[in-house]
Amino acid sequence: MSLARRLLLQLAAPAVLAAAAPPAGSQQPPTTPAAPEGAADYTLRIGVGLVELGHDTIVSTKLYSNQFPGPLLRLTEGKPVAVDVHNDTDAPEQLHWHGMFLPGEIDGAAEEGSPFIPPHGMRRIAFTPRPAGFRFYHTHTFAGSDLTSGAYSGQAGPLYVEPSNSPGAFDREVFITL
Repeated sequence: MSLARRLLLQLAAPAVLAAAAPPAGSQQPPTTPAAPEGAADYTLRIGVGLVELGHDTIVSTKLYSNQFPGPLLRLTEGKPVAVDVHNDTDAPEQLHWHGMFLPGEIDGAAEEGSPFIPPHGMRRIAFTPRPAGFRFYHTHTFAGSDLTSGAYSGQAGPLYVEPSNSPGAFDREVFITL
């Protein structure tokens, strides 16, 4: 018995589609929230600025939002956040979220698959922060022998993820960066 090609495709198509579909109830939620429309929760700018290291000692280096350390980012565990990162330099940059549980595309490390923030470009990074705790964000650009780039540059800032279930009741908070 010979089947016409068209009939074979008609009979086989539903089986192929059913095999390719995930089993019912097995759909995983996305690992990163869609970038929200409108204004970001925070904006960081990577650019060159001056830092006073001591009396009569001022250096020019790369900074976040023209300060060292970068501005404190205060997030809440489990609450989605969007951060616009502008790269005002002539070189591609990375922004790594140290100690966060994030998928590779937004982790901020090229070795994990995060895209670079292009020179004079912008990237919106949207994620759900966790775990709670005091962390920091910093560049993950490889410096090599260039002491004006990467971790040598001063590109670091404090990141506090408040716990969702017990934010605490403190008289005073002091975040120290050494």
